[in-house]
Amino acid sequence: MNQYISSQLFKNINEIPSFIEGKNAGLILCFYGSDFDYTTLYHTLKKTGVPFLGCMDIARLSNSEYSYDTNSVAMMSISKDILEKVGVIAFDMRRSISNDTMYQGSKDEYSKVLTKLGFDLSSPDMEREFSINILYGLQSANAALSAQNEVSLFLQSVGGSSGGKLDFKSSSVICSKGMGSIGATAVIRLKPDYSFLIDRTSSFDNMEGKLVVTKLANPRYILEFNHKPAALEYARVIGKSATELSPLVYAMYTLGVEPGDGERLITSIMKDDGNNGLLTYNDLTVGTSLNIYKAKPQYEDRLSKLNSINKDSLLGYISFDCVLCYLARDTNKEIETIASLYEEELPGIPKIGFGTFAENFCGANVNQTETYLAILKR
Repeated sequence: MNQYISSQLFKNINEIPSFIEGKNAGLILCFYGSDFDYTTLYHTLKKTGVPFLGCMDIARLSNSEYSYDTNSVAMMSISKDILEKVGVIAFDMRRSISNDTMYQGSKDEYSKVLTKLGFDLSSPDMEREFSINILYGLQSANAALSAQNEVSLFLQSVGGSSGGKLDFKSSSVICSKGMGSIGATAVIRLKPDYSFLIDRTSSFDNMEGKLVVTKLANPRYILEFNHKPAALEYARVIGKSATELSPLVYAMYTLGVEPGDGERLITSIMKDDGNNGLLTYNDLTVGTSLNIYKAKPQYEDRLSKLNSINKDSLLGYISFDCVLCYLARDTNKEIETIASLYEEELPGIPKIGFGTFAENFCGANVNQTETYLAILKR
């Protein structure tokens, strides 16, 4: 364990202040279950005076274990000794506001904090400067991320969206600037002796067939694929009946587009509407032609990514891992295999992560992906 980054899992809020004390904390990250008292957690962290951000999740990584319970919190403290500058912002992401309002709020706050911290918006330091986003998971993140891209196209970012349970009714975000249905961003510059790595991994095989969006109720509510009821047509192309559709099926058979630059943008299904419509995690437009992908075992892809990190220099690892990845692991009987992989490959390295309701990577909103941040000593 290094003296710069520490992480631990808690069930008792009263133990958290002593975890933070004496660490010269410059930033705190926290991910908590849907039954954890996050209001008290918020006020406890506010009293420390340390910048923080975090959210509700469906499961969380802490050092050597994944916790699937609903009443614990994973905490990470990052020392001022490696942080040159930190700024935290919050912006409104309530489902009742318009995309334009969310876009403008994100843009204004992001621009102000970058200017205040002295970042070069057109040419940020690609080795030391980055952002961590924790976004309200029941609202589309596209507007907030697009706004950040407009402010500074080359500033790298990583993160995920809050969630709670698969009924998609509970979700919250907390940070130094507020709590609730908000987006929160930490803008960070590391000291010269430290650097970071941002990357992502997903595990799919292409399937035959296309699903063209032919009717929408709203950008994340599909009524028709290929001019047929969306759930029925989706079930047909994956070889299922509509009665078999469930979160496990959506996790195994996902959708996406390939823009031609080597990237794959995943648009996963959240749930059905009970009337053959489907709700997705990402915005879509009529005419979008979607590929179909089947989730494959994740072990080899994740092992390869972990092996690409210079472990001798690694100080801490932060994972934003889609809840649908968890469900796919369950189907592929990889729950324990992946849970133990991180400690096997990164023994003793402080780790934290959560099961997100959509991930973000350098301004893109993605699904069924692990995006991650590694902090390293040069």
